[in-house]
This record gives sequence, C-alpha cells and structure tokens, in this order.
Amino acid sequence: MCRLRPRTIGGRASCAPRGCVWPANCRNPCGSRPQQGRICSKHLERVRGMAGTLACAWPGCTRRAWDCKGLCSFHWKVAFGLIEH
Repeated sequence: MCRLRPRTIGGRASCAPRGCVWPANCRNPCGSRPQQGRICSKHLERVRGMAGTLACAWPGCTRRAWDCKGLCSFHWKVAFGLIEH
C-alpha cells in the first residue's frame, strides 16, 4: 500500500511519503510511524547498527558513509527530511 499524500510545490501537485521513507520494496516506502526524522524505530536501529563502519545501511546503496554515522551523506538527508527522495 502506497502511503502518499498529495501536496502542492510551486503550483504543481506532488506526492510525499507521510511515514517512514525506508524502502519496503522497489515501489513503496515502509510507511510506518517515523521515530526520528523520517524513519521508523526498526530502520533507525538498522542505521545505528551500521554506525562506526564505512558502509551505508540504506538497501542497495554502495556509497561510503565517510562520517561513520551509518548512512551516506545523501541517504542521511533523505532519512532526516532535509531533501525529498
């Protein structure tokens, strides 16, 4: 089930996830209630588990997490609502 809400950006209709933005499959985000930023507690634990390593916890991402926070710089911004994905 796609959990998107319509909204207007610059006079154009757009859709943004309301819940957790972590990908549940190739088409839809998880959609669970966000715990911190835009990700749920289950996926936040996955990110915390990868902290201290250079690997990005986001599924399928091959970028490096140079700051060792568990996510690459791009997915960090997506997970905490700094940019839309």
